[in-house]
Amino acid sequence: MTPVNSKPISAPEAAGTPTADRSVRLVLLPLFKMAFGAGLIVLLLRRQDLRWQDLTDTLSNLSAQPAWLAATLLLVLACLFCGAERWCTALSGLDVSLTRARAIALFMVGHFFNGFLPGSTGGDVARAFYTTRETRERRTHAVMSIIVERLAGIAVLLILTLLGLLASGEYAQLPLALALIGSLAAAILVVLVGLPDLPRIAKLPMLRQVIQHQRIAPFAQKLYAALRLCHAQPLLILHLLGWSLLQHTCAITSWLTLAWGLGFTVRATTYILLVPAVLTAQMIPITPGGLGVREGAAVTLLPLAGMAPHEAMVLSLASYVVSLVWSAVGGLVFVFLKERPQPK
Repeated sequence: MTPVNSKPISAPEAAGTPTADRSVRLVLLPLFKMAFGAGLIVLLLRRQDLRWQDLTDTLSNLSAQPAWLAATLLLVLACLFCGAERWCTALSGLDVSLTRARAIALFMVGHFFNGFLPGSTGGDVARAFYTTRETRERRTHAVMSIIVERLAGIAVLLILTLLGLLASGEYAQLPLALALIGSLAAAILVVLVGLPDLPRIAKLPMLRQVIQHQRIAPFAQKLYAALRLCHAQPLLILHLLGWSLLQHTCAITSWLTLAWGLGFTVRATTYILLVPAVLTAQMIPITPGGLGVREGAAVTLLPLAGMAPHEAMVLSLASYVVSLVWSAVGGLVFVFLKERPQPK
């Protein structure tokens, strides 16, 4: 047995020594994305004729409503708990031997990566890195557990977005967006519920090169076998979708309590229907954490629920700050979590 390493868990190491060009790209690309996100916010401020004074004055209202702020923090924590439980469900269904406590700890580490490091998938990559190191005998199943639980979460959010836009009466202005959202949600559900056999999938031009690639093919086939194991467990998929629905319910409610905490008056029903669309926009992998994209969606949609544009901007930025609070907790877990012995 390999002895337990007493040092704090370290960040994922890239294979080999990166070249100078690669190092420059790794630094410049995230900086460019952050600058692009900041530029989107500046553009929004100018197009909506918003002033920083309006934003700061509105944000100062939050200190006058500490109870709503506390409720928002607890709801975001509940949202994270549902996400962690969803992953634990996937791990259990795929027979990956990772304890619930360890899985929750690694989930919080992933949330730290998502909150403070550039890129919208950094947390998933970090979870995959540590989980595969500790469950090497089932590493493809460990990776698939992250894939299926994320797909379940995305599918439910897209469905909520679609239903919300339709119920709020905004479908006439967004026909292309609704078609894309509906198609993507349907495609994800097909992947989760059941795909055709691998030989039939291999005929698709886009997948043929991947499946036939000498180095990628073996791992891709193992991932597909793990996915088929999920297909054989309909209750597993239902549980993943159920946890996803509960998670997004907590997230949407946290936006409502945050709006009340900021002293905003909104039409609650319309507001609740539109928030999923803002959360969906946040997932678009253009900027770190959806910076700028989330604010653009908020400023466009939330005034339909009776909110002023500057209030929508403040609300969006405040929600990100609240999320960063729990990301900081994940950072503490990252610092103090110890490595587990790696299986031989």
